[in-house]
Amino acid sequence: MSTAPERTDAITLRKLADVVALVPYLLGFHPQRSLVALTIEDAAVRGTVRLDLTQDPAEIAERAGHLVDVLSRNRSHRALLIGYGSEAEVTPMVGAATEALRAAGIGISETIRVDDGRYWSYVCTDVTCCPPEGTPVDLTSSVPAATAVLAGMCALPDRAALAATLDPPQQLDQDRVRDITREVCAQAKQRSKEGVRWFWDGANRVVAALERVQAGEDLDVETAIWIGVHLTAKPIRDMAMTYVPRYGAETHVRLWTEVTRKVHPTFATAPATLLAFAAMCRGNGALAGIALERALSISPHNTLALLLSEGLMAGLHPSHMLACDWNGVADDLVARIRLCPSAAWPLLPEGW
Repeated sequence: MSTAPERTDAITLRKLADVVALVPYLLGFHPQRSLVALTIEDAAVRGTVRLDLTQDPAEIAERAGHLVDVLSRNRSHRALLIGYGSEAEVTPMVGAATEALRAAGIGISETIRVDDGRYWSYVCTDVTCCPPEGTPVDLTSSVPAATAVLAGMCALPDRAALAATLDPPQQLDQDRVRDITREVCAQAKQRSKEGVRWFWDGANRVVAALERVQAGEDLDVETAIWIGVHLTAKPIRDMAMTYVPRYGAETHVRLWTEVTRKVHPTFATAPATLLAFAAMCRGNGALAGIALERALSISPHNTLALLLSEGLMAGLHPSHMLACDWNGVADDLVARIRLCPSAAWPLLPEGW
């Protein structure tokens, strides 16, 4: 479940068209063949859940049940359902979700279908406000959409476009990236047995990068590669997570997006996983989802990425992500490295 960013608090939703116009900015992309559930309080969106549509009856029932679990876990009492696609695609899943939510005692404010710039209500039968041909909605220049843009939010064409934001920059010389990575790996092999010093070198590189990103600077490729190699040591990766409260989830999202894009693809697992963690802390479920897909496409059995995937599917609230005693975690990591310096050695991918 994604939580609405604070930037949307100033956006007042006065009509259904406002809701439809805002959803792409909440997700970060224009949904297609999707069921979106919104929780709305005081005319503002508080949470968003998106599910892919399916025509399989068993999968429909499973996804409707999952929606109930997520909303119940987040103590959501009412939801607004929006199906994206043709009537034949949307109606079966909307019907199952409606029935499941009502059975769970979760109220439904409205249920609509959106397709080709128009929406239709499953609830309203008054043709004066809900005509058979659908109600047109301006997805780009409405007040909510314009306010979202001014707040720095964007709506990419589709989910694939969002996933592409983690691809390497087009101007990045991959041969140079590979050569630098081999040089850094060679140095890492020579220095890794330094143990405690190697651990603190990696942690300090992460802190320095966070400060640069927070100051609005970009990372050079060599810095990103050094961080990517350091992160193959799980204690250094875990130490990076403890810095989220200090620098804020937004800074971490920007840093780990940049590192994921600039390292050699075989080293993208750890930064992509850290990006997913930061995105979940920020309430951005869509970005967390694509980051975890990227991480697991490289390392399908990565424990942290799998745990975060379970948390994302369960709809963990950002407050739960940040409820940990991060200072205590950092102290435990330092104590562990002092007792067992070899735990900080890099675990370089095969062939490096």
